[in-house]
Amino acid sequence: MRYQLLLIVVIFLTACNSKVKQANKRGLEYMKQNLYEQAITEFDNALSINNTWFPVYYNRAISYANTRRYKEALADFNYVIANYPDHADAYFNRGILYENLGIYANAIQDYSQTISLRPDFIQAYHYRGIARFRMNDLEGALKDYNEALRLGKNVDLEVAKAKEFGLNSSALYFNRGVVLQKQGQLEAAVRDYTEAIDIDPSSARSYYNRAIAKMALYQSEEALKDLEIASRLGFEAADKVIADYFKN
Repeated sequence: MRYQLLLIVVIFLTACNSKVKQANKRGLEYMKQNLYEQAITEFDNALSINNTWFPVYYNRAISYANTRRYKEALADFNYVIANYPDHADAYFNRGILYENLGIYANAIQDYSQTISLRPDFIQAYHYRGIARFRMNDLEGALKDYNEALRLGKNVDLEVAKAKEFGLNSSALYFNRGVVLQKQGQLEAAVRDYTEAIDIDPSSARSYYNRAIAKMALYQSEEALKDLEIASRLGFEAADKVIADYFKN
């Protein structure tokens, strides 16, 4: 799961040394290029001048997280949240950090706090749904996916298709399809996988999962077509299913 890159919260842009702002700006430019180690160096420079300016801690936390320096990232997120407890994005990104560490209960708590601060935060519902799914809370996951999709109805489809947009409605439909499939709601799962494919035709896993659901519905011919597409897209599990079930 990728960390959300948010530049600077406007409320923090006050009473700051210009050298700190310049170092922070350089760090942000490195972040845009995914050059996180260089960004961290700039943020360290900024904090050596002024160690109380919250945006630098937030941006450094994002950079630490993207270099898998989770302990340092957690410390920076904790600092931001302790000093600015209404910072929804800090809770959200700390939730992602906990989720990547497999600490799902903490992730759910942070996503819930994000939602309490910003009830229209679509990504928080989506990611909380993923964490709940990881904890085998299928009903909770389904509820979150439904709410994320409901809120996403107002998002332009082209924006939703964009890989960098946090909603990623293709993934949302896929994830909801997985829950529905596990619950035995196979036809509903097929519909969600179809939605995911319509948004992202390169989603091999969506073709594969739709094939498995169709096999359970005794739609073997359609399932084989999906498996062949998944195989062409490089999804190796599809080759095994074809070999095991469709070749004599």
